[in-house]
Amino acid sequence: MEKKFKFKIENDVYDHESQFITGAEVRSVGPGIPQNMDLFVKVPGSPGRLVKNEDSIDLGEPGIEKFYSQESRSEAGI
Repeated sequence: MEKKFKFKIENDVYDHESQFITGAEVRSVGPGIPQNMDLFVKVPGSPGRLVKNEDSIDLGEPGIEKFYSQESRSEAGI
C-alpha cells in the first residue's frame, strides 16, 4: 500500500499521494484558496512562511504541515 502524506489547511486534515506538494496544489484542495489570498505554512517558533504557487513543501518531515491563508497586503509589512 502506498504511503499517504497528511497536511492541514486551517483545521482540516487532507491526504496527499506524494511527499512533496506545491503551493498551487495546496490552493486547489478542499474549498480552495483564491489567488487574492496569501498562503503560509506554519513554522514552529517562527512566523509563518509565505508559500508561492511554485514552491515545493516536503510533507515527509516529522509532524503535519499546517497551511493557512490571509488576505494579501498591498504593501509589505502592513
